[in-house]
Amino acid sequence: MINLELIKSQVGCNEAANLAQIKLCNHKLQKANLPEIPSAYAELLQQCNGFSNEDARVFGAEITDNNWYTDIFAYNQRFFDEENSSVLILGVDDERYFIYDTTDKEYRLIDQYTYEIVFSDTSFEGCLYRLLRIED
Repeated sequence: MINLELIKSQVGCNEAANLAQIKLCNHKLQKANLPEIPSAYAELLQQCNGFSNEDARVFGAEITDNNWYTDIFAYNQRFFDEENSSVLILGVDDERYFIYDTTDKEYRLIDQYTYEIVFSDTSFEGCLYRLLRIED
């Protein structure tokens, strides 16, 4: 279970997204042949629409004109250039991508250059904490 207060004490947290923003983002992703935002992550976006610290970002839904937070659709559209994909990039740091693989139903941290799996889990908490370097 995500400890949002712990995260907020260590990294920046954007204001909450509403359901309309998440639905619009999912619609755009679907039109671009990309996976939708995983439901567990969509629930978290309703509390914090993206995270940011010095070198890591976890994307949010329908973010415009913001230097600290990144829009999940805009990033994935540029990255995949409108290809079919079973992977959705949820965040990034200087070395790794935070992805959700819809085929294996796993969240992963993968190396940006080799695409090798650094860490994987069926829930997003472990990858989220590792990417943002959250310490208990």
